[in-house]
Parts: sequence; structure tokens; C-alpha cells
Amino acid sequence: MPVLTFTFILGTFTFVAALPASVHQKPLTILADILFAMLCLSFLGILTASIINFTKKHWFKGIVNFLMLPVCGIAAVFSSIFLMYAISDDGFADDLAIPTDIVVAEPKKMPEPQAGSAEDTFQHALLSALASEGTDDSSVTAEVTALQQLQQNAPDVLRRYLAASPSWRVFTEHGDVFATRRWLIGPVWQYSLHGYYTNYDIDTWQKAVVPEFQSRLTIGLSGNPWARNNRQQTRIEAGDTAIAHLSTGNEMQESYCVISAGDLVVEVFEQSSAKERRLTKTALTHLNGELQPIAQEPNWTTVQTAIPAAGIHHGEPSFDLWEDQPGIYNSEIWINPGESGMLYLKAFEVTKGTALSADRLRESSNEWIGWSDNPKELFLSNTEFTIYEGDYGKPYAARFEVWFAPDSGAPEWKLTERVFKIEGWQR
Repeated sequence: MPVLTFTFILGTFTFVAALPASVHQKPLTILADILFAMLCLSFLGILTASIINFTKKHWFKGIVNFLMLPVCGIAAVFSSIFLMYAISDDGFADDLAIPTDIVVAEPKKMPEPQAGSAEDTFQHALLSALASEGTDDSSVTAEVTALQQLQQNAPDVLRRYLAASPSWRVFTEHGDVFATRRWLIGPVWQYSLHGYYTNYDIDTWQKAVVPEFQSRLTIGLSGNPWARNNRQQTRIEAGDTAIAHLSTGNEMQESYCVISAGDLVVEVFEQSSAKERRLTKTALTHLNGELQPIAQEPNWTTVQTAIPAAGIHHGEPSFDLWEDQPGIYNSEIWINPGESGMLYLKAFEVTKGTALSADRLRESSNEWIGWSDNPKELFLSNTEFTIYEGDYGKPYAARFEVWFAPDSGAPEWKLTERVFKIEGWQR
């Protein structure tokens, strides 16, 4: 029975995992993950059955179960080899040609990972904190008074500042709204995957000998933290002091502090060498100082002053893509919709009009963007997203449309579009 169970689960997992990327949406991905976990458990079940049979002196059954372990292992290896070939090429771009009668732009290459200029005061504050050795005191004081004041007295001004500043990305995920800190990487404000930044993002080859770290700062504007399933979290009420729970992550001291601030939460993730939560304390201090002037005078004039230098461009709207690797791109959109609302991307293969990664693209590209009454003032939207259709070395033309959903409830409308030469991400 354990062997039959293993065989059934292996066959089902192989079938689901081998489905084309174009139909491999989130429910099937979750199912594949569940089946893989069940596959591992069923393999352990064969080993357990062998041990039980030997314990009960059922020698024949025990030997059969034991001999089936390498057989099942070999079957799993062949299944893995099959999947490598089955999912490595979805054939989407095999018969596609890039039209010659339209303008097709090439994505830019990602800039060299290096620390941003002094314009990114948050990043420089964290790096300065890392320069100290740190103590064994892991206590954290949750001082977020300015955030609380703004949320209580002028929540619309708070949201407008976070949306307008290039140093924040305001987005929705699973029905909740979050604001996550964005870093200046070299000359470009760049949102990393899920907002986590490490020393490799600014010093991949250790030219500047930046100490190892990982950091993330997020405001849960809906009142829920982004990383809800983290059991190692330290809950702190605003104004209180608590000892941060420490665990080990990437061979560093890891903490995850969630601060309750009225109907908002602030969450700070940190991995660093010392027990002292240098990055966490610095992030909270900087956040409070950043919002303090706006809390004292909550208006658009103060918001404009608080936005980093060159954080608002002037001129005509622009839309570019940066290529991290084939299939994985960063958008860089400077635009002004003229009112409050959420921007997101749609993408289509140009010759057949096939929608590309439709559900995932909206989820990964959405962002509340800044706005003003001056159409020459442009605000940044930047996210990382993946296009799953296609394969490495098989470029095709894709039309990317920038859509806008007004907070007023008015119908969504297209702001701009541009055609790019892209490749799909090869699973």
C-alpha cells in the first residue's frame, strides 16, 4: 500500500507540474506544492512500513518495502529528468516573429549593484548603523508617534505621501494594502522581490566590504502584517519596549518585529550579525523622523518638501523596462494620472493579441502612484514582475499597457503603452 500510494502521488505530481506555464496559474502551483509534500511523506511511509515490518518480524514484507526504497527513488529521479525537459520549453514563442513595421524597444540592462546616492537617506542610515559592532541587547522601542498622528489626523495625506515618494511602493496583495520601503540601487529607485534588500543588492562582489544583512520595512495600511505566517514574530505595542525574539537565518541573527500602531501595523525584518537590532531601531527612528514634518503640517506643500530630491520628474511621461534576466523585468514608469488611484500593467503578444501572465502581472505590478494638478510633474511606479510565456533565446514582441484604476470608482482607463522585445521566463 505505501508503494502504491507513492506511485499514485508521483504520477499525479508529474502530470500537474508538467502542465504548460500558460495554464499553470496559482491554484495549480499550490496543488503541485501540496503533492510534492505528500510525495516526500509517502516516501518516508515506505521506510516506516519497512521498519515496522522488521520490528514485527514480518521479514518478507520488510525486505520488499526496503528494496522498494531505491526503486521509488529511481522513479522519482526519472520523473525529475522528465519534468526538466517537459517544463523547460513551453513552445509559446516557437512560431512567433517580431514585426518590422512597428517600433519595438529593447529593455535596458539592470544597473550595476551599488549603494545609492545620499538621496536615499534611509539606506545610508542603515549602512551607517551596520558599521558599529553592535551589542548583545536585542531590545526594541516602538516609537512611531508621527505615523500614528498622521493616520489619526490626516490619513489621506499619509497615503498621498507614500504613493508620491519614490522611496515607497504602495500596493495591494491578497486584499490588503501595504507600503514597503524601496531602495535607490545605483542611479535607479528599484523595488526588490517582496521588498527584501541585502548586501548583495548594493555590493554583489563585495567591493566595498558591506557587512552581510537583510532588511525589510513595511507599513500594513489595512492593519495586517504582510508576513502573517511568521511564528517567530515579536509583537510590540506602539510606545512600548520589548526584547526582540531572535532566531537564525542565513547564519545571522534574525528578528521580525510587528508594531501595532492603532489601525496600522509596522513590520521590520532584520538579519544581521549582532544581537542588537541595529537595522530595526534605525528603520523605526528614520521612519518617525521622515514623517514628523508632515505630521506637524499635513498638506501637499509639506509632502513635496519631504519627497527625496529628484523624486518628482518634470516633462513628458516615460515607460521603460529593465531586464534582470530573461523573463524577469523591472518597470520604470514616470507619469501623472491627475488623481488618486492604482496603476497596473497588462501585456499582450503583438501578433496574436494573447494576454501574458494576466492574473500574476496585475498582482505583481500594481501600485498606488503619486499625482498632482500639474501634468508636467511625474511620479514613479516601479515593480518587479515575471512573464511566464516563452523561453530563453526565443524573443518576441509584447505590448505593455499601463492601466489606471481611480480611487473615485470611475472606470479604469489606459494611461500609455509601449512595445518591448522580451523573452519568457523558463521554469
